[in-house]
Amino acid sequence: MKWWMLLVLMLAIGAGQISAGVVGANVTAGTPVTLGSGAVGSVEAWGGNITAVNLSISSTTMHWQAFYGNVTAGLRLASNQSGTMYTVKSWTVDNLRGVVFASRGNNVDFSAVASADPTLDSLDTAFPFLASANDRANNTGADNANPAMQVGPYTISANTRPIIQTSNSSNPLAWTQVILNDGDQNVATHYLFAVPINATGVAYDNSPANYQIIVPANASVGTSVTYYFYGEIQ
Repeated sequence: MKWWMLLVLMLAIGAGQISAGVVGANVTAGTPVTLGSGAVGSVEAWGGNITAVNLSISSTTMHWQAFYGNVTAGLRLASNQSGTMYTVKSWTVDNLRGVVFASRGNNVDFSAVASADPTLDSLDTAFPFLASANDRANNTGADNANPAMQVGPYTISANTRPIIQTSNSSNPLAWTQVILNDGDQNVATHYLFAVPINATGVAYDNSPANYQIIVPANASVGTSVTYYFYGEIQ
């Protein structure tokens, strides 16, 4: 029996099949929002004149997607047989804690995440559109800075994995996500972005949220990519 619960979000193509033995969850996605064009500055031009014009430009990243939201959780002793769930016992969760994982991979080997040792450089290599960008992973996070965390029965020791921290409305370091890998550091689908669930968390826009996470996604190719969400209630 596998020890994790699985949440699946397939961007642009909807929910799909998941492997036997893993419990699937319904996912409700909101409407994507972005920075937009904002207010347009202007200056008067007169023939024969020369004017110095200094600009302040805060542009939208083309390389990262953010997700945030809440988690509805339960625990059960059960099996999934040919798509049918058979439950021995189920429990409500009154102390919400655990981890949310996002990955390009739909068949993650969680038993390997404790032994693989990714870096921000390896993340930039696996997602080559990041490699020379101003917002590359090496300019986004910090190596060997993670808190200790538990992934099923496997322990991720502190200060052994890269992290990326994101903001809420009052704290630029409100959310700490850990970068994990399940075996091949050169391949994007082997990376996982893991953030501890916060029962009283606050998202970037001051709304309640149990998790917030960012993942690489290349907007310059003009198409979406699929991310799979996994979750463990501890």
